[in-house]
Amino acid sequence: MRALDFDAWLLDLDGVIYVGDRLLPGVAEALATLRAAGKHLRFLTNDPRPTREQLAERLRRLGIDVAVEEVVTCGWATARLLPQLGIGSAYVVGSAGLAEELARVGITVVDDGIPDAVVVGADERLDFQSVVKGSLLVQRGARFVATNADASYPMPFGTVPATGAVVCAIRLATGQRPLVVGKPEPLMFQLALETLPMGATALVIGDRVDSDVLGAHRVGLPAVLLAREAPVFPARDLRRPERVASSLAELVATSPEIPPRPVHDVRWPERVVAGVILVVLDETIETVALVPVASSWMLPWVALEPLESFADAAQRLLARILPSQPVSLTFRPELVDGTVLVSDVDGALIQLAGPVVLVRITGSMLAGGVEWREIARARQLLPADQARVLESALSALD
Repeated sequence: MRALDFDAWLLDLDGVIYVGDRLLPGVAEALATLRAAGKHLRFLTNDPRPTREQLAERLRRLGIDVAVEEVVTCGWATARLLPQLGIGSAYVVGSAGLAEELARVGITVVDDGIPDAVVVGADERLDFQSVVKGSLLVQRGARFVATNADASYPMPFGTVPATGAVVCAIRLATGQRPLVVGKPEPLMFQLALETLPMGATALVIGDRVDSDVLGAHRVGLPAVLLAREAPVFPARDLRRPERVASSLAELVATSPEIPPRPVHDVRWPERVVAGVILVVLDETIETVALVPVASSWMLPWVALEPLESFADAAQRLLARILPSQPVSLTFRPELVDGTVLVSDVDGALIQLAGPVVLVRITGSMLAGGVEWREIARARQLLPADQARVLESALSALD
């Protein structure tokens, strides 16, 4: 199926349609071609600052004819979701546009008292005291909601911090993880799909693998990444796009073949996290260290903290597992074969991106809830993707 065979195109905005206040070259002509071909266009953005009406007006000023109903913002999606969660009041760490979207659905935007939720959607006029207040309210019981978790977004003069940077600050201050609404979470894609005719086929076009591509794949849609170079990912990595094009204009002009989304026997992760996975073997290579998680098991792993290296993270985890035994590390990134999924402490399924650390130790007591399991048994206990990592580690020792 070629790109122009799809009935609907779900388009990111920043980096795909424009950068800052500048329309990207060839975009107007490409969108006109799609309109003339009868394609349904939907514009999805993790920018929480404007209302849908404001964003549609901005596109019109840039020469793009768009209806408000064709726009899906993470702020609007957040407003759609919160009433379903029983949230009736919110303190907004963000723009007036975000506050307006919430108020339209009956959510009371407050400055005093403890609201049901703190909703984060940063903008240029955000002040530090708002971040402090949001952190304190979360600590006092308000639900922590992030319109998105994008760390940055492109501007003509460079890359600048985005909502995710503010979300990270509140998370570090409170120790709590937010409910994230925007891409790569499924909601924005689902809202766009609900507006399409029954049975319409849809293609996602974006410039970020961690939000656009991963998000598309989480809802079973193919994705085209707009980038100068194709990123290198294993075949089973959920961030691997079906195709790469340098621009929207090139994509429309060439209409490349889009392979169907393969169906894998894996659950979709909620997010991709940089981290380290450990294969800790005893000296005889008869047992491996595993972590019990509910009714299953997994290899020990740890996510990177801010400004931490992979080596530092691995040492931190090993110190928790083996508090009295110094261990030398062997990094084996080649042992990672495709997608590695792990369960987070809050039960979220995430995709781990980072190296494998292979460790062999002389018999020792393990700490931190980690237990020795016979390798023959571990092969049956581990999920398929982690079992592959274990097998690769064992093969490397032969």
